[in-house]
Amino acid sequence: MARRTRRDLSNKNIRKIIHKQQKESRQQADTRLKSSPGLLTLLKPFLYFLLVICLIFVVYQVSTSLNFTDIFLKPDTVSIANQEHSLSDRETEGEEIKPPIKPVKQKTQVEVLNGCGVAGIAKDVTDFLREAGVDVVYLGNHKNFNVTASQVVDRSGNTDEAGEIADMLGIDEKEVISEVDKSKQLQASIILGKDYKNLKPFKKK
Repeated sequence: MARRTRRDLSNKNIRKIIHKQQKESRQQADTRLKSSPGLLTLLKPFLYFLLVICLIFVVYQVSTSLNFTDIFLKPDTVSIANQEHSLSDRETEGEEIKPPIKPVKQKTQVEVLNGCGVAGIAKDVTDFLREAGVDVVYLGNHKNFNVTASQVVDRSGNTDEAGEIADMLGIDEKEVISEVDKSKQLQASIILGKDYKNLKPFKKK
């Protein structure tokens, strides 16, 4: 059998036929490989998907690590932050920083009412209070002249301010009463009674 194969291979025509068959079989194998999808072709969609996931992860990590809050701050907040920054810069440069201006305290507003009928006493008390820095917005007569003891009537709900006015005039603290009336737009009503001569504005004279 071996001798027969060797004799067959020794024939040039047979060798040509064998070589041709081998060449055709290799060409057919190459054609099958080209026509069938390769592993890389099958993996392409998966690789693209994996690449997109990686990009999303990188963008998320960058966005969380950086501080983007200043972009979304309200203008007032940004302005305050800038002011604080400029103050700190001036402190480091040794520049003298003036303290912030405090709002001026509003004067206590009162009305002075004559409750005993003696002429001129409401004007005297008004002058006394204005010299002390109290804002007298109205002076006039009370609804009657039968008030025995002078009173300070709280109109705003702040009895401390009414007590300060009473102390300033020398009115007994037990005569400080609360009758809140927001419509009057003042802190207290001072009603001068028949004991007005005991008040400080009249003891000065």
